[in-house]
Amino acid sequence: MQNLLSLLPSLLISLLACTVGALLMRFVFVKPSLKSQLCFGAVIGFVSLAWIGFLLALVAGLNWFTIGVTVAILAMMLVLFLQKELRRNRTVGMQESAASADQNTPQHAVSSLRFNGKMVLSLGWVIFFCWLFSRVIMMEPDGVHTAPANNYGDLAFHFSVVTSFADGDNFPPRNPIFQGLKFTYPFLIDFLAAFLHKTGADWATAFFIPNLVLTLALIGIIELLTAQLTRNALAAHLAPILFFLSGGLGFIYFARDWQKSESNWLDFLLHLPASYTKNDELSLQWGNMLTTLIVPQRSLLFGIPVFAMIVILWAKSFSLTDDSDLSPQPLRSLPPRRFYLLTAGILAGLMPLLHAHGFFSIMMVSAAMALLFFSWDWLAFFVPAAVLAFPQALWLSGTGTKSSLFKPHFGWAAGETSFLKFTALNFGLFLVLLAVSLVWREARIRRFYWPFLLCFIVPNLVLLAPWPWDNIKVFLYWYLVSCPIVAALLAQLLKRRMILWPTLGGVLLVVLVLSGALDVWRSLSPIENLRLFEADQLKVAELIKQHVPPQALVLSAPIHNSVLALSGRQMVMGYPGHLWSHGIQFADRERDIKTMYLGGIDAMRLFRAYGIDYVIVGPVEYTDFNADEGFFAATYQAVVDEAGYRVYQIPR
Repeated sequence: MQNLLSLLPSLLISLLACTVGALLMRFVFVKPSLKSQLCFGAVIGFVSLAWIGFLLALVAGLNWFTIGVTVAILAMMLVLFLQKELRRNRTVGMQESAASADQNTPQHAVSSLRFNGKMVLSLGWVIFFCWLFSRVIMMEPDGVHTAPANNYGDLAFHFSVVTSFADGDNFPPRNPIFQGLKFTYPFLIDFLAAFLHKTGADWATAFFIPNLVLTLALIGIIELLTAQLTRNALAAHLAPILFFLSGGLGFIYFARDWQKSESNWLDFLLHLPASYTKNDELSLQWGNMLTTLIVPQRSLLFGIPVFAMIVILWAKSFSLTDDSDLSPQPLRSLPPRRFYLLTAGILAGLMPLLHAHGFFSIMMVSAAMALLFFSWDWLAFFVPAAVLAFPQALWLSGTGTKSSLFKPHFGWAAGETSFLKFTALNFGLFLVLLAVSLVWREARIRRFYWPFLLCFIVPNLVLLAPWPWDNIKVFLYWYLVSCPIVAALLAQLLKRRMILWPTLGGVLLVVLVLSGALDVWRSLSPIENLRLFEADQLKVAELIKQHVPPQALVLSAPIHNSVLALSGRQMVMGYPGHLWSHGIQFADRERDIKTMYLGGIDAMRLFRAYGIDYVIVGPVEYTDFNADEGFFAATYQAVVDEAGYRVYQIPR
């Protein structure tokens, strides 16, 4: 992390965005709870910052002018909401203060104890996530390191995206790892990191701030969702634990590995030999929500909390509880149900570039929800969602992968494993407890829950992404809404007076989270500290930014941790694994790249055909592509020559 002075602008802008989001909650709702105000506000604030900044950058690029205008817009919103709050306080006066009578009662002592318990739990979450996210980007003397291991491949791709915005003037967005295609990945979370970096934050900080703020906000939103569906305070605290420590029954293999190990207990825990939630050899595909999904799949930082906020608003619109939190302000002559649906529709309409699979999931569920809870008020949801999402849908279309989607694909990622065994290993106990808990839920809660089963059924039947495993990006939304239901059952068991039931509840809780806890622990241990970029690559990247124009097209070896990922320059072709998972056909271009590095007349012809401006010849190009250094040195001028890397300029 960098020094505080250079970090101050990004911190202040983040604080401004979160404050505007929190005050917007008070502008829209009557006396929202502090938790609702802070958690909803943090997400809305960062979503607003990303969207406003991106729309301005489309016009003028990402620079100090667009940053200043973005900050000015947020500052004007802050002033507007503060003025509104002051007027409200003058109107209301001090009438609520008289309601606070003598608090020196046993009940008040119990409440204070509960409050202290919540503070300890909240502090624990903060410490845990600070530790976890501080390891996402670690600047070491020998280069850039990362953890967890699942982030090793994905982080390089996200670096390519972030640096293309921050240093490559990539507006309107082109695919930074495949020249000639528009960029249809949900990139706003990476744009947010680029925005913070341009304000002075180093890379570690630019990733850390949204990671920490949005994840802590998600904890509170899951608690609010659980309280909304179950009215159980203990369940509200258990649900985030179930969600973030997700995992199947992989811990049974942990026990087997420990028995085979000759290490002592502590050494074995510090050097766990395998992942116990995502392991192809063991038919474990569910993964852990943090190590497999949220950390490497960064767009989920926006997708999950926005999805959960929409579900809360739906629950409010159909009066699943009678609490007054998030009661709408009398600003418009809208009935409460229509108001909630309108607000949910606006959030849904912003989702495609936040998380495309989240948008697909929310619209799929909303169609079923509208049939079960039929009302013409649903137009207040679908109209703004359609209007806001339509231009984004146009942008996301035409990727060339549609023909591979929505094909029958039974069993998700079961492969050769029997579907029953696969389901038991990955979901088994959770599914059993979910079914039992649903039996005891009120009928209206069960009715509200049924549409979310589509997020479990559909990914088990059809292909929703070029890479079948990516169907998990829909599964997770079923899991998000199911965790409160299962947490309510565990809470009921833990509250029973007979020792048998709390013991059973505790055992079930441990079984549900043990595999996930092992994988999270492994990601925090020394074994998952992986070097992603070498120190020499950092130096070369800085030289490339100095000597190569921002929008130049550069040829390099198509590897996942290319030096170009640090420079923001357009790649002819990036890592095939990333391209394959996005459904991009690359075989012909990969063959052409091999030809270009061999040099000669064929290489020069292909340089002209692709419009290549610069060619990188470095260690990988020598060893894996047999680059003809003599041809490049004799024919072209080297504009960068550092640490075994040479960058040659190709004249047009």
